[in-house]
Amino acid sequence: MASSEGGSRICVSCGRSIALDANVCEHCGHDFRAPAKEEKPKTVVPVIGGVLIILAGLMGLAMGGILVAIDVDDLDTYGVDVTGVTDVVEDILTACGVIAIIVSLIVLLGGFFGVTRKHWGIVIVGGVLGLFVIGPFFLGSVLSLIGLILVAVSRKEFE
Repeated sequence: MASSEGGSRICVSCGRSIALDANVCEHCGHDFRAPAKEEKPKTVVPVIGGVLIILAGLMGLAMGGILVAIDVDDLDTYGVDVTGVTDVVEDILTACGVIAIIVSLIVLLGGFFGVTRKHWGIVIVGGVLGLFVIGPFFLGSVLSLIGLILVAVSRKEFE
């Protein structure tokens, strides 16, 4: 209980007058003993990590699109003979392309959440799946790995 001998002050929560030595507002229940929440320092690290994961996802989408769009009849031009198994090779390339597109969409989702600093677990899953996005010269995998490391070390900045 607070006494009114020491004067009064305004409650920061409800705006009503309360005793100066009150620990809890008698009107709204705001506790003045609880420490104020400190704002977490925000760095650019998770944003950079998210952007790198997004780039890996975009490379994966491109690779998946290429696999789906490959015309099996043109493989002879590159020295690949698929005579007699054309339908099987086409089905395999299409299935691999669709899988790559689905995985890349999850990677993109993870990268988006990394940029917005939300759902740390989804960002980690997206970064791990991004490791399987090969890209030219393993660039997609490298970008995803760097992004994954940046997101992992900035865990405390996520909601």
